[in-house]
Amino acid sequence: MTSAYILSGSYAAAEQAGITLWELELSSGALTKKAAIAGVERPSFLAVHPTGRTFAAVSETGNGEVIAYWINPQSGAIQELNRQSANGDHPAHVTIDEDGQWALTVTYSGATVSAYPLLADGSLGEMADSKRHEGTGADTDRQDAAHPHSIFQMPGTNRFFVSDLGMDAIIRYRLDMHTGKLEQEALVKTEPGAGPRHMAFHPSASFAYGVNELNSTVSVYKLDGNQLEEVQTLSTVPETFSGNNTAAEIVVSDDGQFVYVSNRGHNSLAVFGVAEGLLNALGHRDAGGAGPRHFTLVNNSTWMIIANEQSGTISSKKIDDNGMPGETAYSVQTIEPVCVRPLKY
Repeated sequence: MTSAYILSGSYAAAEQAGITLWELELSSGALTKKAAIAGVERPSFLAVHPTGRTFAAVSETGNGEVIAYWINPQSGAIQELNRQSANGDHPAHVTIDEDGQWALTVTYSGATVSAYPLLADGSLGEMADSKRHEGTGADTDRQDAAHPHSIFQMPGTNRFFVSDLGMDAIIRYRLDMHTGKLEQEALVKTEPGAGPRHMAFHPSASFAYGVNELNSTVSVYKLDGNQLEEVQTLSTVPETFSGNNTAAEIVVSDDGQFVYVSNRGHNSLAVFGVAEGLLNALGHRDAGGAGPRHFTLVNNSTWMIIANEQSGTISSKKIDDNGMPGETAYSVQTIEPVCVRPLKY
């Protein structure tokens, strides 16, 4: 394989091409635009179907939508399939379950968690169920109400964890894989004012990792069955840093040896080594741009792709043998990129 494909979402206007398909040259890290599609306002977060033939996006607006697409990366074709209401304002995240049967979304301002069946052609069926969060946090500005920011599946299970930035809580749901009904099972509180944002799971050990946006920390959770127990919390910025920062994305390497977190403000990637599930800080590398809202590791390669919202750039970096991102290999200008996803094919 000489190349891979990356999808990016953005805060583009509806008349702009907000979703872009990039070809990544694996030998050099060069990124080439293969296709783009307009027609959706602020198509921010994306989720790729396990088949790699379809994907979903959210339109992060008031009274937002979730949209399904068909894609052929080799020919560069992208086609919208259909749309459904996101059942709330500003949908911030969408995930597709491991079996490709359900799309689940959260709305940041609407405080809803919703499930949609995925039909045989990849289009979205009508919403099967929705739950609404209520609560506040210690930060009166950012935590005046519940703000679910993401939903992630616990691998190999029908459990999904929602990080609610406004409530300082991670809430576990059970999804009925036949009916799409959501059952709230448990709630774990974070440190007051932490603002949990995203999660990632260790590929082989019973640990999960949560990035906290507001206090720029990463929390380590031991998994006892489906239960989360917080066992460690570390800062994502250096002790000497005194500026404003919000932590954004968290990713675990395929081999489970490293955890990466992006910092907006410090504009860096924090790198942690993993030993028996716990983390040790290894250092920071520049993000290759300003406002690294999201990044991804490209499957079966040593490449990291970073969406730098504020500088309007998508950058590629090669990971060295010590797990550290290197210098920026390549960078392309685009409209306010906020999500990058490797396309399975």
